[in-house]
Order: sequence, then C-alpha cells, then structure tokens
Amino acid sequence: MRTEIKIFIICVIAVLSAGFVTAQQISYTSTDDSYVLVKGTSTLHDWELRSETLMSEVNFAADNDDEIESLESVMFIVEKTTLESDRSRLEEMAHEEMDAGTYPEITFRSDDNGIVSSNGDEYNVTATGDLTISGVTRSISVDATCINTGDEMVCTGTKDLLMTDFGIDPPRLMLGTLRTHDDITVEFRVVYTR
Repeated sequence: MRTEIKIFIICVIAVLSAGFVTAQQISYTSTDDSYVLVKGTSTLHDWELRSETLMSEVNFAADNDDEIESLESVMFIVEKTTLESDRSRLEEMAHEEMDAGTYPEITFRSDDNGIVSSNGDEYNVTATGDLTISGVTRSISVDATCINTGDEMVCTGTKDLLMTDFGIDPPRLMLGTLRTHDDITVEFRVVYTR
C-alpha cells in the first residue's frame, strides 16, 4: 500500500512539474510609437485630447514556442497634462476638471488573468482591472486586438466611458453655451517591445 501511495505522489508531482516547465512569461514594455486619444462631442463640435507620452507594461503566459496562452497583467499610465488639444481653452478646462494638479495620472491596472484567443499572430485580449481617474476607481473590462510581429506587439482598441462616473464635470465654455457631453471614447494604440 505504501508503495502505491509513493508512486501516486511521484506521478502527481511529475504532472505538476511538467506544467510549470512548459509555462513561461513574456514581458513587453511600451515604446514612443504609442498614443491614447480621448474623443468627445459638444453642443458645437467634436473634440479630442491626445497623448503620445504614456507608459505601459504587459505580461503574457506562453508555452515554450512563445505561443501566448493568457494575459497575466497589464499596467497603463498616462499623465493628464500630456493630453493635448488643438483647442487650448478646452485642453486647459479638461486638465482643471480632471484635477490634474492633485491627481496627475490616469492609471489602469489588471492582474486578473485576462482572456486571450488567437488567430495566427493576431490575439483578441480582454483585460478586467481598475481604472483610476481623479481619485475615483472603477472596475472595467477593456478589449484589444494585438498583432505579434516577433519583436513587437501592437495592441489597439477603444473603450466608451462616462466622465461623471469618475466625478468629472463635463467642461463648459462661453458661459455654458458650449457644453461637452458626458460620454467619451478612449482610443489607444500601444506598441510594445520585449
């Protein structure tokens, strides 16, 4: 009986060890070719804020052939004052309403083993994590399409949000005659290197 138990334990350890040996982590860091774009509308015209200064890291679990199996973690940070517009007053108001002086960063963090499905070198990724803007944190899910070119991973996607969900009053200009609407779309293109 003891011999059977020992053999069983050895088999369990061997199976578990094999799983650990085949899994590895691939880490990517964003490059200067990345951007985030915040798009909105108002009573007069559409508007956008753009930043090409962001920092992001992503970690994937992969097999020994570098085939991505799952998303392990994502970290994304953009400084609010790097969000710029061709309308300087709108840009200034947006920074004020987001309280950039007190809360300088917008962050998204996920450690929630995201969902990954693949089609060749194209991956559809869903990350669920915490988005923090102006001291308010909300749990959101973000979908991205990522193309793996070998040395680079290019991830693109969009996410619809409401400013008021994060305690931000939609900016008003010209004594309130120009009002931005609550709903915004965040568009991103992040180029990662290993």
